[in-house]
Amino acid sequence: MSDARSAAGPPPVLEREVLLTQPSTDKVLRMRPILVATAGPALLLLSFGVGNRWIALVACLLLAAVGVAVATLPRVWTLSVRVDVAARTRVGEVVEHVFHLHNHGPRDLPPAVLHFRGDAFAPGHTALPAIPAGASVALRVPREAAFRCFSPGPEVLVEAADSLGLLTVERVGRVGAPVHVHPAPATPPTLAIPPVSAGVEDVAGVRPFRRGDRVSSVHWRASARRGALSGPSRGAGVGLVVVEREVEPVGPLVVALGGAASGDGVAWEELLASAAALVRRELGSGRVVRVVLAEASGEGLGALDVLAAAGGPTPLDGVAARAAAGRDGRVLVGELGTGWRFA
Repeated sequence: MSDARSAAGPPPVLEREVLLTQPSTDKVLRMRPILVATAGPALLLLSFGVGNRWIALVACLLLAAVGVAVATLPRVWTLSVRVDVAARTRVGEVVEHVFHLHNHGPRDLPPAVLHFRGDAFAPGHTALPAIPAGASVALRVPREAAFRCFSPGPEVLVEAADSLGLLTVERVGRVGAPVHVHPAPATPPTLAIPPVSAGVEDVAGVRPFRRGDRVSSVHWRASARRGALSGPSRGAGVGLVVVEREVEPVGPLVVALGGAASGDGVAWEELLASAAALVRRELGSGRVVRVVLAEASGEGLGALDVLAAAGGPTPLDGVAARAAAGRDGRVLVGELGTGWRFA
């Protein structure tokens, strides 16, 4: 994904609870309020011109209706909103958002409509019940994560109408509810056996003795069972078996990602998803794993957060990756057009 939704940069800092004092900037022509507000004065002027008292009566009724609508217009600007949501999720998962709304005003607020949009989740709306003065309500809304990014929080808009349903009022605010939306589930990459230099040795099995094997690696009991120690020997080491050991690296696995800035955005997203699957597998096995990008790095769950907030392809930072791996770690490079390899 190469658009602004996944652009790199510091995330905005938003208030966790905001008052909806900002008018909506939606340029929507609402014909009903316009007609109601203009029909009364127009008919009143017409009645003066033609001298018809019935037209004047209708004009006065319309003006009275507009006056009642203005007087009973809900004060949605006295509403404050807070959103509670999990700090991490993945693309495609449904996450429950809890919207807490509190009426700070002296008047009750009638039922309204709550809209939410402008974050990493699917936009939508839900009915907002009446909120008495000084009271609060909590709405639980399941929302699906739509794309990978760091989501600072949704834009919340409350739309309400007066008691006659003639006029509407809207107020909007951006609520801080930070969520790291990790890449969608994918298949971990198939890797070659990595080079290792130090680690904890585990017995993998036994094999026949070969020239150059250390004497300390001979499995004497298994060799005795094969008769290598009792029968005539036809050569040094004939009939002996040695212990085959595998080495488990003790250092971290450092995943370094990069590519040309003009690289394919779809291929970059696939590479990030594959890296996320690899990180989840390593964490599930209890291993230490780090992710290094040109603009950020992280370890553990923070590695997934780095993948969530990654921008477009950036040049590979091999120096930072080797420094993060240290002496005992491994560096796994994922690069556009090259694939996966151990450095």
